[in-house]
Order: sequence, then C-alpha cells, then structure tokens
Amino acid sequence: MNIGILNESNKIENRAGLSPSSVSMLVEKGHTIYVQAGAGLRAGYSNEEYSSLGANIVFTKDEVFGRSDVVLNIAPLDEEESHLVKEGQVLFGFHHLAVAKRKVIEELLKKKVTIIGYEIIQNDEGELPFIESLSEIAGQMCVAIAGHYLQTTQGGRGIILGGVVTCPPATVVVIGSGVLAKSAIKAFLGAGAQTIALGRHMDRMRALEEITSGRVITMIATRYNLGRMVRIADVVIGAVLRPGEKAPIMISKDMVRSMNKGSVIIDLAIDQGGCIETSRPTTLDHPVFIEEGVIHYCVPNITSAVSRSSTKVLSNMVTPWLLEIGENGLEETLKAKSPLARGVYVHQGNIAKENIAERFGLPYIPLFE
Repeated sequence: MNIGILNESNKIENRAGLSPSSVSMLVEKGHTIYVQAGAGLRAGYSNEEYSSLGANIVFTKDEVFGRSDVVLNIAPLDEEESHLVKEGQVLFGFHHLAVAKRKVIEELLKKKVTIIGYEIIQNDEGELPFIESLSEIAGQMCVAIAGHYLQTTQGGRGIILGGVVTCPPATVVVIGSGVLAKSAIKAFLGAGAQTIALGRHMDRMRALEEITSGRVITMIATRYNLGRMVRIADVVIGAVLRPGEKAPIMISKDMVRSMNKGSVIIDLAIDQGGCIETSRPTTLDHPVFIEEGVIHYCVPNITSAVSRSSTKVLSNMVTPWLLEIGENGLEETLKAKSPLARGVYVHQGNIAKENIAERFGLPYIPLFE
C-alpha cells in the first residue's frame, strides 16, 4: 500500500500525519511511504530522519496525491488540495465536513473517494478515541492559555488562576460535559481554579462530580444558568462537541457583553463552527481578538502548538488502522471494525453520514445497507 503524508505548514499546521517511528513500522510491513519535504519539520522531525527509516521524500503535494493510495492530512483539505486528489483515494484526517465548503465536497465526491474523519471515529462505548486523546492535551493547554491572557500585560483582568492566601481563585466556567469538557475541568481544578461545569446530560454531570470528588460545581446548561454563570466568569471554556455536526451556539453576544472586561474565552468548539456567538477562527500566529471587552482565543488546531506530542498521539492512533487495511483491505476492515466504519464520512463517492447529506442537500447512502 502506498501512503502519503502532506506538508501542511502553509495552512499554519505544525503537526505531521505520521511520526518517524510509525513510518518505520509501516515500511517493515512492506508499505511504501511518501513524505512531502518539510512535513515533519515543525514537529521536530527532519526529512533525513524519515528517509533513514525507509520513507521516500517528494517535493510537491501533487506527487503525494499522485503516488498514494491513502493520504494522511491533519487540517481539512482546501480547494487546491481537493483538485489534486485522485480517483478512488482514501483520505484520513480531520475533515470536519459539517463546516466544509460545498465546492470541496462536490469535488471530492466526483473523485469517488473514501473520507475517514478522525473526529468521528467512535468505539462501541460511544467514546471518540482520537478526540479524547487530543482533548487531554487541549485541556492542559487551556490552563496555560487562560493564565497567560489573564495577565495585565495581555489586557486581561490581572488575576491568577489558583488564587493565594486572602485572594480567591479565578472562576472558570466550562460549557459542555463530554471528553473536551472533562479534560479542561480536571486541568483547571488541578490549577486551583473555582470550576463550574454546565451541561445538558444528568448522567455525564454526575460522572464529572464523581471523578472530581465533588470539587466541580455542576449545573444544567439552561439559558438562564448560562447567563448567570458567564457574568461571574473570569474564564469561559466552550467545550461543546457533537461528533460530525456543527456546534450549537450556547453563549450569545449579549451574554459575552455582560462579562467582566479582560475576561478570557477559549472556544474549543471552533473547529466545528464554535459554540459562542462572538467567536471566529484565529491562528497560532494571531490567536486572539477582543470583542465586547473580552479576550477571545479561537484557534481551530489548538494542539498544533505542541506539535511533537500531538503528532505522536495521532500517529500512534492511526497506525494500527493502516496496518489492518494493508493486511485485509479497506472493505474488510470497515466491515470488521465498527469504530473505523463510524468514522466514514464518504465511501467511494457516496455520503455515508445523514446529517452531512442533509446539510448539503445531497443523496445519503448508508455505508452498509
């Protein structure tokens, strides 16, 4: 099997599709790996490191797409890349088709490709292994980000997350009760912040209380409760995730206007459109903007800031699937492995997710009828 790894640095993406360690495993099993020059540089992996383990270094995206059966991308494909995709190719990566451009969707459907999204691969227990693994990283990062932008020199409120003797800790409000929220809650509690979680699932809220030994304050995410809590928040974390769907707006512009000036919003749902009305995508080069006096951090590829760790995690997650496909073929792997099958957006040019078909007004054909 021929596997291609794109250099996505032009999209301000620092992670690579595979680590050198995973490349060596695949090469040992007889697979051919094409790495676009520079793909791993921002994650600390040189071209020489890949080539020494048997990878072929190529110099254009055209070569990667032209020579590969399977292409690994991190950031969603743009219009230029969608034109380079070849007939029948298999595309692994973060695709977020619920917020994709129609032109990209139509171009990929014409090519009869199979698109597998890391963000919707789901096991039998309902867990999202790729998202959960990266969420552990994102949750820890939120503490550092919030602490940085709360500083006076960054335009923040000038407060410390954990508080000190005679000075109370910051109040952090986390919207959501899934894997992203859980990771952020654990991280902020560990930093000593007063942490409040608002969600809509009683069983998940109960689980959050149990895993934090009752240290997190839990509330149902009604509009009334959201409005009250946002007003007292120093930090708001938007952690609402609906796999494969556009994120719902949970915090309105009026709610943001009611927040203390210099407070911080981190919208972790921005990859899927964002769950805060005032959010708009930013980049790692220019990560924040201020609206209604509130600092907004809305970087879609947040874990790209720790590219080496994130690359290792993603690579370790996808490599077993690539080995399985190489041994048994894609169709047999999809039939035998339901988690991977649940990650299929498009199969051989047909949309396999009903919500995506409805969004674009296109036919829906289930993966296995």
